[in-house]
Amino acid sequence: MARFEVYVSDEGLAEIDGEFLVPVPGQSVDEAVLDQLHRYAVERGEAVEATVTERPEKGHFVLEVSPDGSSRLLVPPEEPPLNAEPEPEPLSEPVPVPVPVPDPVPAPSRPAVGGTVIAAAMARAAAAAASAQAAALAPAPAAAPASAVVLPPELAGQISQMNALARAGRLDEARALASELRRRLTDEAGADDPYAVEARAMEAYIVHLCGDHREAVVLALAVARIRCGAGDRRAPEDVARAVAAWQWLDDERAIVVHGQELLRMWEKLGHRGVLTPVHTELAGRVRTRVEESSGVFV
Repeated sequence: MARFEVYVSDEGLAEIDGEFLVPVPGQSVDEAVLDQLHRYAVERGEAVEATVTERPEKGHFVLEVSPDGSSRLLVPPEEPPLNAEPEPEPLSEPVPVPVPVPDPVPAPSRPAVGGTVIAAAMARAAAAAASAQAAALAPAPAAAPASAVVLPPELAGQISQMNALARAGRLDEARALASELRRRLTDEAGADDPYAVEARAMEAYIVHLCGDHREAVVLALAVARIRCGAGDRRAPEDVARAVAAWQWLDDERAIVVHGQELLRMWEKLGHRGVLTPVHTELAGRVRTRVEESSGVFV
């Protein structure tokens, strides 16, 4: 069984075996940890084990996550000794971080840091049990909840269809739909049209899932660039999404070229005073990787 070391800091940052983890906008760091461990289990076709050290005051515990997404506690949380000095947060270089399927429509918010990985795992288990019970009792599947954002019916339906296809693993179909929608909306209303931007954001994520990370970065940067230029309040999270795709690049020149654009956007947003400490930390990681890669290909 594969084993991992997880560290979660007070600032809402997490590392798995020293690899920096970037939560999806609106997702808690604890959910991001569970999602990443679930991916490791799926990749290996068997359960994985993780020793999780959460925020110094919350001790650590051992968690097992299975390919079906279920988890169980192997070793209960260990209470940290009284008056113990908190250990310093480990430092690591930024690395590729896969991102779970986001809802591209609602405006994202800063990842929550108040919960725990245990609480997130318990919440998932309870939700799964409730869903199973509901499925057994209900005469027919319940309708999906309505979107929190009012969209034209056609667009809302297409986005829902793409999400469903992506979750079912039918990525080529989802990508084709996203690309066609983005091209059509761009031709009709221009690249800066809000709906065209939403379609481009959805396409960026699906392309990322398909493993075409270079194209995903180009698309995600376009979304971030448009919203940064428009002063959109979602811009910091869009840049964070672009970073999540950028961290998968392995071509040094592309890392530097796209990384430098990311840094320019972080700088612009920093001058506006809209960056959170998590964003500032992420920008620092980007700068470090760009500097290191610059010395490789120059």
